[in-house]
Amino acid sequence: MSINPTIKEKIEQERDVLNKLVSIHGIEHPLVIRQSELLDELINQHNNDTKTSSS
Repeated sequence: MSINPTIKEKIEQERDVLNKLVSIHGIEHPLVIRQSELLDELINQHNNDTKTSSS
């Protein structure tokens, strides 16, 4: 099972951005919600890539 390090790094970067946005704007701010959606997309992509490579 090979994991793409760039997507893992990108997930961590975007998670850091999300945490900073939450601390500045609060959890319900539209920027926070959009960042959360972006992070979800990256995580889903990573999970799909992992499933595909392990099949």
